[in-house]
Amino acid sequence: MKIVAAIHDLMFSSKVNAAAQGKPISWVPRGTPPADHVAKEQADVLLIDLDARHFDAIEAVRAVKAARPAIVVIGYVGHEKTDIIEAARAAGADEVMAKGEFARRLPELLSST
Repeated sequence: MKIVAAIHDLMFSSKVNAAAQGKPISWVPRGTPPADHVAKEQADVLLIDLDARHFDAIEAVRAVKAARPAIVVIGYVGHEKTDIIEAARAAGADEVMAKGEFARRLPELLSST
């Protein structure tokens, strides 16, 4: 399984690396559209910060799912951002969760991929 992470928050990046337990994670470089990086890596899973400042996360989810419908998209955002949660689900995200749940479930999420 190839995992791509569109996460630029140092705290969450560290949590992903720790939970990956040696599984390779390909990080979307700043300035690169997540869909382009997913296509380049032929990813099976995309972990995405739905409240990212450097790209339009909802559009990224939509583009990724249009190009690779079978990819599993797992996004996280603050629990109070219900508009983003609804938009991500409508764009095709497979799982959308609050930041705390994402951090808590990371080992499980990465072991099932």
